[in-house]
Amino acid sequence: MKKVLVLLLLSFQAGSTAFAADAGPYLADRHVARGMKCADCHTPDNKLKTSGDLDICASCHGDYQAMIKKTDGRYEVNPHGQHEGALPCSECHKGHKPGVNYCGGCHNFVYKVP
Repeated sequence: MKKVLVLLLLSFQAGSTAFAADAGPYLADRHVARGMKCADCHTPDNKLKTSGDLDICASCHGDYQAMIKKTDGRYEVNPHGQHEGALPCSECHKGHKPGVNYCGGCHNFVYKVP
C-alpha cells in the first residue's frame, strides 16, 4: 500500500509540474518551460545544489558580480548591488513560491522578484 501511495504522489507531482510549466507563476515554472529538469538544480533528496560555495544559479546566471552588472540601471537601486553583500540567491528567489523582496524588509524599494 505504501508503494502505491508513493507512486500516486509522484504521478501527481509530475502532472502538476507539467501543468505548472504552462501556467505557473513561479521561477521554477519558467525554468521548466525552457526545458530544464528538476535535477538540473536539485539533488536527489530535493535540496538546492551548490557549485563550490555558490548557489547552483551561478552556473547559468553568473556569480554575484555578474548579476550586479546584468541588473545595473534596471531599478531605482540595484537589488544585487546592495550593502548586505553577496546573499544566497534563494534569499529572494524562491523557485517554487513567490519571490521575496529582501530589501523591502527595511527599505521602501519596490521590486518584482521572479
